[in-house]
Amino acid sequence: MVQTRRKCHIMGNKERNSYVRNAITDALLEMLKTRDLSAITIGEITEKAQVSRNSFYRNFASKEDIIRQRILTYLNEWRNRMKSEKSADQKHIYFILFDIAEQHKDFFLLLRDTNLLYLLQDEFFKNFGPTDEDNEIAAYSKAFFTYSTYGFLETWIRRGMSRTAKEMKKMLDQGASDKDL
Repeated sequence: MVQTRRKCHIMGNKERNSYVRNAITDALLEMLKTRDLSAITIGEITEKAQVSRNSFYRNFASKEDIIRQRILTYLNEWRNRMKSEKSADQKHIYFILFDIAEQHKDFFLLLRDTNLLYLLQDEFFKNFGPTDEDNEIAAYSKAFFTYSTYGFLETWIRRGMSRTAKEMKKMLDQGASDKDL
């Protein structure tokens, strides 16, 4: 149940679960603005989110899992947009990634500022990198795509994301000139 302006709204299980997950995630992200992840307790997160510890453990395995799941949400958004826009243009695929990252710039810069970019790297490689089941060609192709894409994304984040997604695409379109190498 959520109360807003003297009205109570009864939520279904799916809606309630989504509410709890978002409340926990928002609470942790807010706390990360001033404290290290290791200094934040599950109890503090649930208190700030106004949910029970049981709710936390029903939805997350750890504090890192909260961040991983938010990252996964954004990676799935990228995957879904790639499928829906059906672009074969590699640069447009990068643009979609940059566009999504730009929309969530505060989150990605928070990962940088709290030394949690390794969580983004882990999820990126787990979702797009080569697997043991891939044949040799697929494995090398995925490795090239994943390492180059993640490297480009991480460099942009580490540099403060001062360029827009459109500027990043334009940079890819132009390529690096010899004087830049």
